[in-house]
Amino acid sequence: MGCRVGAVPAIKSRRAPTKGDQREQALVDAARAVFRDKPISQVTIDELAGAAGITRSGFYFYFESKQALFAAVVDQGIAEADLEVAEWLDSDGLDRAGLRRGLAAGLARWKVDGRWLREAFLAPDPGDDVLQIRDRLVRRGCTLFSKRIERDARAGLTVGGPPDLLAKMAVHLRGAMFAEVYADPGAFDEDELLDTLTDAILRLIYGRVPAALEEGDEGGQDQGENR
Repeated sequence: MGCRVGAVPAIKSRRAPTKGDQREQALVDAARAVFRDKPISQVTIDELAGAAGITRSGFYFYFESKQALFAAVVDQGIAEADLEVAEWLDSDGLDRAGLRRGLAAGLARWKVDGRWLREAFLAPDPGDDVLQIRDRLVRRGCTLFSKRIERDARAGLTVGGPPDLLAKMAVHLRGAMFAEVYADPGAFDEDELLDTLTDAILRLIYGRVPAALEEGDEGGQDQGENR
């Protein structure tokens, strides 16, 4: 899965939300809860409409199919994924603590929404609408990571290698591990997993972790060790 441009716009507007917007959002929220419990193939339009408190005909006023609604649910996950790592993406150097906080937030989201996240991002054919959004999410994640890596590369902090390739590796490593935790929740100690994933991404990009951490001093997680 490459860093390609998707074509489906996010459900956002600069104007104040109308009652119709609110009903549409209520339908998206209801679907998100339903998709947590059942695969999309087992969910009916009537079930989705009922969860949102609207009629079947009301459903079709907002979405042409359950796949289109599923795409809207996935689309809103893009903004959440961006916010999870925003602190680290805006910083410079290793910033192990910031990266770990972002990964912890992402893992928490996967523990709740992992069923539909796996279906959206790991299924070979989740449908054209979702595929376009999936491509956009991967592309955006790669771009944000790449810009940060480029910034640190100019400061001489990163390992050699194309920033976009390093970014793609980091983004895929994060997603693969979150999916693994959802699939087998008891397989890993959560703190150990977050520490290991954080350090794996830092070593991939910078070739090291904070010096004090390598010496066994947890104080190396502070950003003061990042330079």
